Amino acid sequence: MKKIISIIFLFSNLTFLQAGIPTKTEYYGPSEMLLVRESREQIESVLITKRKIPSELFPFFETIATEEDWGHIGYHGACHGFRFYQDVIKFTIQEILGQEIRDDFQFLRIPGDSVLNLNSVNEFVTYWEKKDIVDNRDKIRAKQLLSMNYGLYSNFEVDGSCTIGLFANDKSKSNINYVDELIPFYEKIGISNGKSNLKNLQEIFNKYLTEKCGILLQISEDSHLSHKSKEAYNFADKQCYPAIRGGARYDNKLISIHYKIAMTDEYINKMANISDQLRLILNNQYTLNPNSHLKIKRWDLQDPKKVLQYEKAMRSAIRNLKFDKEKMVSYHTLLQKNWKPVKK
Repeated sequence: MKKIISIIFLFSNLTFLQAGIPTKTEYYGPSEMLLVRESREQIESVLITKRKIPSELFPFFETIATEEDWGHIGYHGACHGFRFYQDVIKFTIQEILGQEIRDDFQFLRIPGDSVLNLNSVNEFVTYWEKKDIVDNRDKIRAKQLLSMNYGLYSNFEVDGSCTIGLFANDKSKSNINYVDELIPFYEKIGISNGKSNLKNLQEIFNKYLTEKCGILLQISEDSHLSHKSKEAYNFADKQCYPAIRGGARYDNKLISIHYKIAMTDEYINKMANISDQLRLILNNQYTLNPNSHLKIKRWDLQDPKKVLQYEKAMRSAIRNLKFDKEKMVSYHTLLQKNWKPVKK
């Protein structure tokens, strides 16, 4: 990780109404900055004693943190089962539909779900401000949002909100039966005996991936590479918002403002703060679209050789599933409609 001798006041006088951050200046990631703000010794002590994170994992975390760069959004930690959920979706779309999906993209929800139709923070806020409280309100909103931390060590003092705590202890915020969650996906594609087939896939998953740890998703975006002004976070400003624990908005500022603050001396000296967490809006058109600017790298502690064996076995089993061709084509058409290339 880069050593910070001093942080110049590069962002002290920026106008908070401006979207994006110019990428001509040097980048400092949120994991790095929090270590300077709170001290490595303090953070690691709390993580070991309260979050029960083995000290031997810290070099692994440091390797991950060095990959933070312009466009870095944040991290999501989840249980081992969420990997099964993601792999079934991705492998099935690749093997049954014949759709190419890039390596640096993972599905955070099932694409094509009709409730995932709010395509920006503004649409999300407008929709929910007008709704009355109904029984399934929280369930739907939970499906439409992904809880994230800015850096690896964010919320290190908060139980249940620390990304690497969830990862190291193989936990998610809630217990989910992923086979049941995936049954509607297989029904939509027309795969027969969905529950039975999914349980068979789960057996393959459990056979090969035996390491007791969760997954760590490192999420970023690359809109600055094609933006005419080369400003970072134009995509994230539309798809993310600063949040407090529970998901309510921290303030009405763009998420890029919080990234700006996190790179200042004021932040290091505790004269300025960023939001506790952030939320990513999950929608079919952008954040579940492999043609978008969103990039998702998944980290784990599994044996790479076993991962290759597992993926080969999973893909082979999925290729041999029987399905209704008409339903498959209909679902593929729906995805193509949603997955138009995002405008550069």
